[in-house]
Amino acid sequence: MSQWREKRVLVTGGSQGLGFSIARAFGKQGAKVILWARDSERLRTAVERLHEDQIEASYETVDVLDATAVNEGMQAIEKHYGRLDVLVNAVGKSTRIPLGEASLETYQEFMRLNFETAVQCSLTAMPLLEKTGGHLVNIGSLSSKTAWPYMAPYTASKFALAGFTQQCRLEGPSNVHTMLVCPGPIRRTDAGSRYARDGSNVPQSAAKPGGGAPVKGLSPERVANLIVRGCQRRTAELILPAWLRCLFSVSACSASLGDWILKQVAPQSK
Repeated sequence: MSQWREKRVLVTGGSQGLGFSIARAFGKQGAKVILWARDSERLRTAVERLHEDQIEASYETVDVLDATAVNEGMQAIEKHYGRLDVLVNAVGKSTRIPLGEASLETYQEFMRLNFETAVQCSLTAMPLLEKTGGHLVNIGSLSSKTAWPYMAPYTASKFALAGFTQQCRLEGPSNVHTMLVCPGPIRRTDAGSRYARDGSNVPQSAAKPGGGAPVKGLSPERVANLIVRGCQRRTAELILPAWLRCLFSVSACSASLGDWILKQVAPQSK
């Protein structure tokens, strides 16, 4: 019998994209899935799709930018289900914009969405996860590990998320497993067109998945399955594709050499 049977898994940003795939992957292992997002219609559609796969799923319309809504949502989970075994913070947004065009307000927007929401949800859920010896999963990015041209606000927020996640591993309850997931570009139908209007003077190659990095798009289903396995193994960090660990190791040893390597393959300005 799967270790996830009867477990409760909460996925923020679970109505679409990678978040939905993660919810389905846990559900297929027998977990009971709860989805949070702001769009009620998308949530309803997502839960219907999960039900078609014989997955027990429910949803709550929660704006994770609202601390009160997050607190009330966690209280509702404790009241209705009595437990929480996994929290996956999958809310996120990316951008393409030159460094000089990104205002302070842009950085603040990305910090709120990509970093502060995860902090709020994680800290609020921690007492519930401690009771079950559960799992905290923060969805970062390759940008949690390295900068990349035309993505400065996104990169800054994902670096912050990486630091917070490590802090949770060091100071959080010893029985709670905390994992940072750093995937490359995820395959999606609107890849290559999502950032067409983000900023001027952005080369066409930068609008490609991963900001034009020479990395193949990852199947969201495969990433989701690896996340489930990572929780089973209580892995601290999951970098996909794994071979990029070598580049990150070089950059850690020599920042100048790491920067030089990145500049050889990064999109060039117009």
